[in-house]
Amino acid sequence: MKNGSLRSSAQRLRITRFVWVLAAILFSFTAENIWIDPWLRNKSHRIPSLVPEALSGAWFLAFAVGGIVLILLVFCQILLIRDLALDTWTKIGTGIAVMVVLVLSVEWCRVTNGLPSVLGLQVLRKKHTVTLTWKASTSEVAGYMVYRSRTRGGEYERIDTSPVRGPSYTDAAVESGVTYYYVVRAVNANGYLSANSNEASAAISFLW
Repeated sequence: MKNGSLRSSAQRLRITRFVWVLAAILFSFTAENIWIDPWLRNKSHRIPSLVPEALSGAWFLAFAVGGIVLILLVFCQILLIRDLALDTWTKIGTGIAVMVVLVLSVEWCRVTNGLPSVLGLQVLRKKHTVTLTWKASTSEVAGYMVYRSRTRGGEYERIDTSPVRGPSYTDAAVESGVTYYYVVRAVNANGYLSANSNEASAAISFLW
């Protein structure tokens, strides 16, 4: 009986540690994608992004792995809750950890796809803008048209209401937690458009 009790205690400890390790890994991944990565890229666009593109192969892989981790966490938490020998505070602690990473995982899915935050973080943050500058065309042009997309190399939508006269433009209609991609096209007096410029990106952070 004593040996059986010791084995049960060791197993209980392994499950508890397993829950904390998985929760810490998932918390670190989602927090990096939601807050840290956009903040770093706002500081310098030279820093490579670790956030997978929305609905890309990497995104679905991260979604699948995260889903498996969440299922394991919930299963382990159920085992801990059903264990009458485990103290209540341990159950509460692991339960809170599982709930936090569950909410952050939902937040990650929405933020990486440009959807509104489930935590309502946009309401708490300041309004952001993106200022674009480019080299003026060496040809005679009537102005420039600015296009934006939420996916790299995706379908761009024009965001200026009329051709921009100078080589700069400020986009004030941006949302926190979203990465935008921009291109510019020159237009002449006859309405002919140039090819797209090189693509520029801007990651909008949740942070102040």
